Amino acid sequence: MMKRIFRTNKSKMSFEDAIDVFNDKDRIQYASNRNGEERFKVLGKALQAIIVVIYTTRDLIVRIISARRATKDERRTYLTKKLSNQDNDTK
Repeated sequence: MMKRIFRTNKSKMSFEDAIDVFNDKDRIQYASNRNGEERFKVLGKALQAIIVVIYTTRDLIVRIISARRATKDERRTYLTKKLSNQDNDTK
């Protein structure tokens, strides 16, 4: 279950746009710990763009903390992985 609350930002990304990143089969996910809370950073494609969503889970509920367009370095990371996956699929 997804919680419809996340920090507003300059990109004015909607909740629906942010959760679309989870449909990207090429998404990249990183785990981290902040103030004792496990958080996840997902880098993937949504809205015809590469975006970043930060979220946590509590009591089986996914809580989106923030969503934004990816930086240049994040886009490069995503595209490099995607191309690598495509190369592996053709072998």
